[in-house]
Amino acid sequence: MSSQNKKPARVNSRLRVACIVVAAILVIGAVMALVKPPMSDLVERIPEEMVDRAGANYSQTEYNYLIFNIARGRNVRTAESDTYIGIFGMVIQINDGFPAKLANMLFWLPALLSGARITISLTIVSMLAGVFLSVFLALGKISKIKLISKPCSAYIFFFRGTPLLMQLFFVYYALPMMSTALTINDKFTAAFVAFALNNAAYCAEIIRAAIQSIDKGQFEVSHALGLTYAQTMRLVIIPQSFRRLIPPVANEFIMVLKDVSLVSLIALSDLTHTTRSINSSSSSVLVFIPAMIIYLVITAFFTFVFNRLEKRFSVYQ
Repeated sequence: MSSQNKKPARVNSRLRVACIVVAAILVIGAVMALVKPPMSDLVERIPEEMVDRAGANYSQTEYNYLIFNIARGRNVRTAESDTYIGIFGMVIQINDGFPAKLANMLFWLPALLSGARITISLTIVSMLAGVFLSVFLALGKISKIKLISKPCSAYIFFFRGTPLLMQLFFVYYALPMMSTALTINDKFTAAFVAFALNNAAYCAEIIRAAIQSIDKGQFEVSHALGLTYAQTMRLVIIPQSFRRLIPPVANEFIMVLKDVSLVSLIALSDLTHTTRSINSSSSSVLVFIPAMIIYLVITAFFTFVFNRLEKRFSVYQ
């Protein structure tokens, strides 16, 4: 059998194994979901003497994680807490040792995931807006018309030459002092504006470099065929630049994903701000472990997506 025939066979074999593993995980998960004890079984295990009937000093937290339930009762006045997990048809008390630390992470997880949602949303929308604006900035910078190229160059120089944190503070704190009409009360919107403007400057340089890396003969041939400058860019140059744009844009995306943690300084509840809040309230540094794992998972996912895009467009080169 030739090597060309062996390769599809190996791919099919790996696909079958992956499908079997996924199917097994789904079956096990379905069984666990069916046999998990109801939440009421966990709550009724909390000692009566811990529960403050007035409700002023007692709090109860419950989470349903599909394949298991977890509940905790806490008496603030006595600082006592009792935690139970329902899994595999059993109700298990977990108040001490490593299981208790793991239970704390499970209680933190919903808040961390909510913060992660804001982190991802801000990264995606600011990158999309930044890339859109950067196309015009890049084309403007390489334009032979100085009235266009000079302002574009100045914009790129300013936003690349000043710290992102300063730009964020300027948009959120300084603009309202300059004029009430420029006030942005929504923290997410303020962060979006600052990050989009900053991303545009960096992506403009990436796009400019990609465009100028295309052989100049392409312009000459397009001109000889009667294409205008705009048609040449839209139909010839920019499509060829896609493959070269993906790796640096992917790197910029990952950098922005991590730089979004700066918005915690304006009290926007992203993943970093949520982590710091939990750390302050619980006095536990263990919250940084699930937070870093979430960051790694998000980064790994988007890295995989960009790698697939790069391979997809590489077939045309």
